[in-house]
Amino acid sequence: MTRSQRGGRLGAAIRSLAAPLGLLAATPSLAIDAKQGELGIELNKLEDSAQGCRSIFVFDNRTGHELNRFRIDLILFDTAGVYSRQLLLDMAPLPDDKKTVTSFVLDERACDQLGSVLVNDVPWCENGSGAALDCVGMLEVSSLAEVPLEK
Repeated sequence: MTRSQRGGRLGAAIRSLAAPLGLLAATPSLAIDAKQGELGIELNKLEDSAQGCRSIFVFDNRTGHELNRFRIDLILFDTAGVYSRQLLLDMAPLPDDKKTVTSFVLDERACDQLGSVLVNDVPWCENGSGAALDCVGMLEVSSLAEVPLEK
């Protein structure tokens, strides 16, 4: 075997190892996602109003990102656990390291008709540079109301 043949085989072996390593380098790191922080969503209060059951939510953005796009998909269940309604709400912007309070009517019925609220999905979640984030993975949900908020 000549020196150039050995060099060719060695080069091929190095290239075969480098290709998978290059793919790993190009793939977003899961460790980075795990360090993104948390997005707290608290159902703080429910109150009856002339329009129906009004909710007060507290969003606590500790993700390390300003969320310029944030749309949340909520599913409402009645007291028997039966699907009642679906809401798709745009909550952006959510500044980084800040709590934001928002209020909206969840249902036209009285609050005592509401059994639970499910965060079904976060179909649109982008940071300030327009990069999509896995906001569902960062969610921490809680409720101070009698109605549970679930994920």
